[in-house]
Order: sequence, then structure tokens, then C-alpha cells
Amino acid sequence: MSNTLDTIWYTRCPVPTAFSVAIGNGFLDKELERHGITARSLASSKDNAVRQSHFHHSLPNSFRHGGNGPPLVTRSRGGKVSLIGLSWNDSIKPMLVMPESGIRSVADLAGKKVSLPIRANDSIDFWKAASLRGTEVALARAGMTMEDVKLTPVVSNRAYIDAATASTASTTTLWGADCMLGHQREEAIALIRGEVDAIYSQGAISSVVQGFTGALAITDNGTSKALADRVNNDSPLMLTVSTELIETNLDLVASCVAAIIRAAEWAERNEALAKRFMAIDTGLPEELVDVAFTPQVHRQLAIDLRPEWIEGLKVQHDHLLRHNFLAQAIDFDLFIDPRPLERARELLAADRLAFQS
Repeated sequence: MSNTLDTIWYTRCPVPTAFSVAIGNGFLDKELERHGITARSLASSKDNAVRQSHFHHSLPNSFRHGGNGPPLVTRSRGGKVSLIGLSWNDSIKPMLVMPESGIRSVADLAGKKVSLPIRANDSIDFWKAASLRGTEVALARAGMTMEDVKLTPVVSNRAYIDAATASTASTTTLWGADCMLGHQREEAIALIRGEVDAIYSQGAISSVVQGFTGALAITDNGTSKALADRVNNDSPLMLTVSTELIETNLDLVASCVAAIIRAAEWAERNEALAKRFMAIDTGLPEELVDVAFTPQVHRQLAIDLRPEWIEGLKVQHDHLLRHNFLAQAIDFDLFIDPRPLERARELLAADRLAFQS
């Protein structure tokens, strides 16, 4: 292990993750303290360049667990980031309309204005990509294409980082309740005013928008039995790490992954507390966690590199490439590094064997 390594940085998205549970329970802190290393959330720094690493993975010695769009874009641009695990939890993924619009099915969207959200001041516009993906899938499931609707830009000059928390606590998430409540602000206003007829939404954001606007879901990609239909920025979620950290401190990375795996197992046994961590990280009242995701979400935090999840990620990759979000295609054989997960499982097996003996 490098003698100069004294801090590990981390960040997570406002979605259910075992990483969040590992932070909330202190599992990650304890593991790193054993190595004489301090764990710090990006939010603990007031420096926007540090905080922007949530999107660009620019900070060395850092972990990220969350939406797949930013890491894929960063890797395509030559960023030194490696994929070491995936997780997949169910979430709602509806197309929303106002009750008074008279629109009751996707077929009714023919010739209608569908929101295309654009963040003008962000170099990685993950929500534009998510909205495009969700809209395309919803239309395709109804036998339609983008040509059947009028994509209508809804532009926001707010940068994503503008909504980051003001807190600098060592473990706090960047994305608090204020961020989640305002994520689709411009789109919700456009929907209420009739400037657009429909918007795509998902997960925690959707439950907030529906509660505020009274919007109706005319379809939900999250209910599709086809895994590819459920693919989006939040499915699958990616656990990534600075590539150099693996090369110089493989066992350290593996021990962190082991702590995350333990957190996923703990969540299965502690539903109420696990969902409390999720509520905090997604900016939701606890009773909306099951609505935004699923009553079984505490059982859906496992870290793995299942072939079907990797195939789902490749569907997302191809979507991003087709719409010019990626600078170039990604070589997944080079991007995915299975060693930390394999080593983490070895460490956990050794721990359990020692405990039994």
C-alpha cells in the first residue's frame, strides 16, 4: 500500500445503494480506519472542483456509486475510471401528463409535445440522456417512434452542482432533499402551463413530481418484463473507482467492496433502518421509498457483475453513443475490472471461516 495515501474520497447518487448503507452504518469508515485512512464525502469540501468529481470522476483515490451516465461519459473521454461492480433495484419510470390534458395512453401522445430537458451549463447532461431513453422506450412499447411526437426543449440554466448541499459534514451526500424537490422544476412548470404535454420521470424524482403536480402516469417502463426496457441512468447503477487506486492498492479497494457487500446483506435483515438510509439519500419521506422503488428494495442492493446486468449496461452505452453523449465507444473488457469484487469475496469467505472456527 502506498505510504502517501491518507484519504479516500467517495460520492453516491440519490438512489438506493449498499454504499449509502455502508456509510450510514459506519462500515466503510471502520474498514478504512483499520488501514489508517480517512474517508471523506465530496460534499465535505466547499471546492466546486472537488464536488464536480461526482460527474467527472476527476479526483484520484475516489469511489462513486450511482447513475451510469456520468462514468460512461467520463470513460469515453479518456477518464481513468474503472467499473468494479453493478447493482440493480427496481424503480418507477413513468411518462407523466396532467389529468385535464385528456391524454390517457402513449398512443394519445401522437403529435403532442414531449419534454426534452436540457441543462445548458453542464458538460454531462445525464438527465437529458435519461429522458431521451425513457421516452424512446415508452414510445417503442406502444409501437411508436420519436418521429410521432414533438420533442420540445425545456432549458434550464441551473448547473446540477448548484443544487448540491451546503453541508460539509464528512459523510453527507451531495444531493439532499432540496436537490430532489427541484430536480424537474422547469419541466413540472412547463407541464402545468401546458407548454409540454408529457414528461418522463423516474424513481424518487417521479414520486415528488406526481405528488406536487397531480400528474398521471400513462405508462411505466419500470413494469416491463424486458430487462432492456428498464435500462436507464439508474438501471443498472455503477460502482466505480479511480483506476490507479486499483493498481496501487487492490486489497484496500477490495476491503471497501467487502464492506459494501456486508452492508447489502445487513439491509436485507434490517428493512426499516435500511429504508431510512434510502429516504435520507433520496430526499424522500420514508413512506415514499416503497412508492418510488419497490417494497423489496432493501433486498435489491447486492453488488455483482452479472452478465445480464453488463448486457443492460451495454444497452445504455449504445443509447448514449447513438445520441452523441459519448466521445467514443468504450471497450468493456478494459473498463470492467473484476479483481476487487473477486478479492472482496475471498476476504469475506475468510472472515466467515475464521468466525465459524
